[in-house]
Amino acid sequence: MELTLRHNPMLDDADCEAILAIHAAVGWDRRMPPAELRTLYQHSGYSLLAERDGRLVGLLRAEEETPIRVWLAEIAVLPGAQSSGVGAALLRRFAEDHRGAYLFTDATLGTEAFFRRHGIHIQQVLEKTLRDQSGT
Repeated sequence: MELTLRHNPMLDDADCEAILAIHAAVGWDRRMPPAELRTLYQHSGYSLLAERDGRLVGLLRAEEETPIRVWLAEIAVLPGAQSSGVGAALLRRFAEDHRGAYLFTDATLGTEAFFRRHGIHIQQVLEKTLRDQSGT
């Protein structure tokens, strides 16, 4: 069960559906058309998709504000693949690709230690997930 990371992939419709399925599985219920998701990823400047056995199991998207300041916009791993090294592999590659840059994110309460272990600075801690904020 080898993990493959795809760097800045051109997203096809199947990729978009898999990304939206991961979003939903972790409580980010935001639906958008594939074209809109493709645009979001293309304009972010940096993304990684993690695949295991041909199935998308994790993702990371970041926005490169400057060459030395990079915001980690999202990282998510399917619940069934969590605690198996997927998130760590995504963050390790992200940090390697941005060596020397200031890396920061907003963390959901309880995830701060995970980010700090990987050298990501916490800008703010969010107490609720997107699903919690929407009331569902």
